Amino acid sequence: MERDHYTVLGVGRNATAGEIKSAYRRLVMQHHPDRSKTAHSAAIFLQLTAAYHVLSDADSRRHYDATAESKRRVMNNFQEPARPKAATAEPKPRTNTAQPAAATKTKQSVIEDVTKLSLIFTRGQFGESERLAKQILAKDARQSVPYAVLGDIYRAKGNLDEAAKMYAFAAQMDPRNPVYQQRHEELIADYRLGQSTRAQIQVESRNAVTLTVGVLCVVATAAYIVFAKEPSIAPGFSLISTWTLGLMVMLFLGGVVMGSVLCSAGQLDRFDFAVTNSLGKTSAPLVALTSIAIVNFWAAVAVFGGVSLAQRNYSKVHVKFLGGIAGTVAILALAASATSNISATQTFLWGGNLSYIGGVCGWMVADSFRRI
Repeated sequence: MERDHYTVLGVGRNATAGEIKSAYRRLVMQHHPDRSKTAHSAAIFLQLTAAYHVLSDADSRRHYDATAESKRRVMNNFQEPARPKAATAEPKPRTNTAQPAAATKTKQSVIEDVTKLSLIFTRGQFGESERLAKQILAKDARQSVPYAVLGDIYRAKGNLDEAAKMYAFAAQMDPRNPVYQQRHEELIADYRLGQSTRAQIQVESRNAVTLTVGVLCVVATAAYIVFAKEPSIAPGFSLISTWTLGLMVMLFLGGVVMGSVLCSAGQLDRFDFAVTNSLGKTSAPLVALTSIAIVNFWAAVAVFGGVSLAQRNYSKVHVKFLGGIAGTVAILALAASATSNISATQTFLWGGNLSYIGGVCGWMVADSFRRI
């Protein structure tokens, strides 16, 4: 039998929000998979997180308490002593065939909706996916795929607490799927959800220093462009006729620096999250952006902005990444304007192609070190 959320956290039903939070912090550190190697720690860890997310939210807690009270009353009714049978046999109730038929129809509808959800989510239609996932859960809250999809969407938006909650529910609904539990544990480990305010301030300070060092490194690449007097390597190619070898190298390195720094400072999510979704499918947005950015970076930015506005939904991770690359290109184009032989316009219009590729490489490398 599934344990009560209050029992999981070891608190009473009248526990305050502070008591619930303290109990969660204490227990989650004991049973975190990185700290505990006992066989049941992973399952306990998921139970703790699910219980905390429900009881820490006032509305969710009221709904949970009301549901638990209803279940208790039903159980009490079943436990009442049976009444003595009447002397005359009572007529047998008629079997209602309409209810099983309706249930079967609803189940089939949910299956069709889950299949549709998987398809449109893989295509990158996040706004429609979020609406459909919520509709499915309103019909059947035991489906794991909608929770996983919502986890990915909230995570991309930067709503990490809600994302962790959705992954925990997905893992509970489908404990045989290792991806759901893995993504939940990644959020807890990478972003220190549930840590004290003091620890969060320390992390934010370290991230600020990392970002500052990254910006200084990009400025150093700009200084090289200003002071290095190199000849053009493609004078016959009108689009980049003034480009030098040093400029191309600095554009790429500037992207590498920005991608790695944003990842190291916690501004970018894990690279495999951007490439693959929780359903095991290739994530369409990054693939599409990369395909366009290779041709022209600013065209990729325009497409991303247009799609985000059309869907009224956007990925915070992609916004930060594209913003970092755009800033890098702007700095290097400004440096090119200070030279007599390199066109700032050519650098600004086409430099993002190289910086974007460098940014992806830097993101991949920094993420691989973060896993060690």
